[in-house]
Amino acid sequence: MCNFIIMGCEKMRHGRVYWITGLSGSGKTTLGVALYYKLREKHENVLILDGDMLKLFVGDKVGYSKVERLQRAKKYSTICKMLADQGMYVIICTIAMYDEVRRWNRKNINGYIEIFLDVPLEILKKRNKKGLYALSTDMKYEVVGLDNDVQYPKTPDIILVTDGSISVNECVEKIESLEPKMVGDFDRDSTYWNEYYKKNIELKPSQFAEFMISKINSEFPKDKTPEILEIGCGNGRDSLFFLKHGCNVTGIDASKYAIDELRKKTQAYKKAIFLCDDFVKCRVVYQSQYDYIYSRFTLHAINDQQQDELFSNIASAMKPGSKLYIEARTIHDDLYGQGKKISKNEYINNNHYRRFLDKEEIASKLIGLGLELEYLAENRGFSRSQDSDPVLMRAVAVFPIVDKV
Repeated sequence: MCNFIIMGCEKMRHGRVYWITGLSGSGKTTLGVALYYKLREKHENVLILDGDMLKLFVGDKVGYSKVERLQRAKKYSTICKMLADQGMYVIICTIAMYDEVRRWNRKNINGYIEIFLDVPLEILKKRNKKGLYALSTDMKYEVVGLDNDVQYPKTPDIILVTDGSISVNECVEKIESLEPKMVGDFDRDSTYWNEYYKKNIELKPSQFAEFMISKINSEFPKDKTPEILEIGCGNGRDSLFFLKHGCNVTGIDASKYAIDELRKKTQAYKKAIFLCDDFVKCRVVYQSQYDYIYSRFTLHAINDQQQDELFSNIASAMKPGSKLYIEARTIHDDLYGQGKKISKNEYINNNHYRRFLDKEEIASKLIGLGLELEYLAENRGFSRSQDSDPVLMRAVAVFPIVDKV
């Protein structure tokens, strides 16, 4: 077999989505094109979505009722998120006047910037390039294809009155100065973890890894090789253990130092893949399917919203009979409540972010994904050392096998 170790570790990039919205004739495309060429001076990975290009993505057979337009806007959001998650700078020019869509964008798109072009109706009527502003029977202008209850943006990052009073270049400069209003950036602790793994070189496997291998040895077919995905593999103490027990391993972690060192250590293995990336958003990883997905102490590093996205991605990478192994600190651990509280069960302690899990909430979310709980426990003794004995939860969830009738 080929050696699948990927050499080098590129600097991780966050994409951006510039969501330019406004009524027809407000100048969305004009501004979007100008912004596109300005961003191209600094970035190679810039894409503009407008008009015919958007139709290529979602098709042109969707109608123009309120429900159909909302469905189309949601597809636009999904496309933008997918591209931004892979490091693209996306400029989208769209009317899409729906609070629901914009709320979803703000919550789910890392790097989202919302630009609202506000133009007086009298000016729009004069422009009227597409004939969308027509006189109704009572001699009042109405906008063809838009409902009267159109929802204008309530919390855009910037409002630009594109009535000709300021130039397109000035608008672009204002947009370029904006920073995304998005919390929970995944690599907020990348510096912490790089320094941590430089100092902590112990490669003895965890008790949880030993627990999982014992299950694999007893249940997995002897004539097959288990495929394991380790989420947040760190310095590889458990990944190396899995490799030595004959498993094929894909590991992903945000620490450049840890991944670079792991690649050096595993060059002799026929199938060892170690990726330096965001394990929440690296959707390419979840296009493959695995027999076992392993998450130890990684859910601490992400917030609840990111956890939901991760669980959804994990479910897509599971096949009938696949199992998800989770070990994490809980709200009953001794460290809970220490440091500065930033949200429910989330704390910053010694400049390090940690979120503590509620066992029952995790169980409910796993079941909600259609998984079956094979094992669920919370106790001390799962990871006892000379220095600590934290309260941990362990969960094993199975993607069910459906019997064919």
